[in-house]
Amino acid sequence: MKRRDFSTVGLTALLAGIVFPAFPSTGFSEQRKPSIPALPDQRKLWSWIKRLNSFGPRLTGSPAQARAIDYLAGELRGMGLEVKRDQLTMRRWMPRTTAFKLSNGEVIEVAAPFPYSGLTPPGGISGKMVLFNGRVQAFEKARGKIAVVTVKRRDLAAFLELVTNRRGSLPEGIDFPKAVTTPLITGLLGVPIDKAREAGVLAVVCIFEGVSEVQLKGQVLPFTTPYWGLPAIWVAQSEGERIKAASKHGLSGRLTLDGTLEDVATDTIYAVLPGCNLLETIIINTHTDGPNACEENGGAGVLALAHYFSSLPKSARNRSLVFVLVTGHFQLPQFGRHGNQATATWLEMHPELWDGKPGHAKAVAGATIEHLGCTEWRDDFAKGHPAPTGKPELDLIYTSNKSMSDVYIAAARGRKKVRALIVAPAAAQVMLGEGQPLYASGIPTISSCPIPDYLCQVLPGGGLDRLDPDYAFQQVETFARTVDLLDRMPRGEIGIVPFNLSTVIGDLL
Repeated sequence: MKRRDFSTVGLTALLAGIVFPAFPSTGFSEQRKPSIPALPDQRKLWSWIKRLNSFGPRLTGSPAQARAIDYLAGELRGMGLEVKRDQLTMRRWMPRTTAFKLSNGEVIEVAAPFPYSGLTPPGGISGKMVLFNGRVQAFEKARGKIAVVTVKRRDLAAFLELVTNRRGSLPEGIDFPKAVTTPLITGLLGVPIDKAREAGVLAVVCIFEGVSEVQLKGQVLPFTTPYWGLPAIWVAQSEGERIKAASKHGLSGRLTLDGTLEDVATDTIYAVLPGCNLLETIIINTHTDGPNACEENGGAGVLALAHYFSSLPKSARNRSLVFVLVTGHFQLPQFGRHGNQATATWLEMHPELWDGKPGHAKAVAGATIEHLGCTEWRDDFAKGHPAPTGKPELDLIYTSNKSMSDVYIAAARGRKKVRALIVAPAAAQVMLGEGQPLYASGIPTISSCPIPDYLCQVLPGGGLDRLDPDYAFQQVETFARTVDLLDRMPRGEIGIVPFNLSTVIGDLL
């Protein structure tokens, strides 16, 4: 076996005999204690998740997100870490009133505003409706009118099969589901609002077909577009049929999307935990903005890892650990860089902690934690609502090379709740989650990014009841083992990010 092939067998032996005590052979209790000394237990992790959720939807630049960031910073300081802040500014779009009414007096139920589309006067905007079926190439015929665009649901599984390469799974045999009804990919592809604005359209109504009204309600999609200056809304298929019928009869519509557009501050926080080797770092990151209990609760996982590693003597940490909690994931146009996600801004501002240039530390690995504890719910369009399947949500684990895949598999050994698909991105620009900027910057990564149907949805109570505390705990425990293994591995055995064309494309953007 070559030295660089840090095999699963070797890692398993290291886990069992050197790093941690062996897993117990019996099942885990509901509130079991961690098998890793000093890692906060399930009850503590769950208290952090609930606290973050208690602030309400934490969309980028909102007061709720600011309170959550302050809370996370306070918890890190309580562990003895020096927390630093990057205060950033953004133009924040915030809707107050969203409504659509036909000229015959019928009220259409709006599922959600189209984020950062635009705003109307308090009284709304009225105009004739022009229907576009399917992909729109040109909006000229709707100049001075309201464009009504139908959008058909696209399958997430098909997208992932196209843009990832399968490395393995836990347990063996897990693969992409045959169909995944999440609105994510359809929402991210969105509707070309910019083209409608250029064509002089008054407003846009987007009919999302193939998703139930309950599933679509409150979706914050897309989060990849800048402010367009043209108001737009999402409506479910059932409401869309009413709009189509009204349009054919020559009725007009009135769209109201009243709100504010203002400059606000929002912070990224980070803390460095020194190790014996100050010239090498491991970055542990997540983001702090999201609409519900799962998106984003990765901060709770970061707190757990910070607590564990800061409780160890410095001599037990080979490398320095950098805990990074970024803002901006839900407004990537303002916080991403060169097509990369929000962590790219932090990387750009702090090259001394990762790029390895003279006088700078070199990041030898990264670990990204997002969307902890999600259970699987699937939309039933015929019944008109989503329902739980009884399974944990599929954990999408991106790894940058075979060594990193082996590390994750070894770290997860013995878990009772695991449903993970381990993949490599076909290109950095199509990788999902905040591990993407690390990968794009050449930092070997292990990044967790489950994608439940409700990931981007504002839900009653934050959807906290859709999370499994024990599943979340086991995910965090796996990452504690992962980081500990990476910290002990020689740099050459961690490996590199393979060259791919997307890195060149990113540099040219």
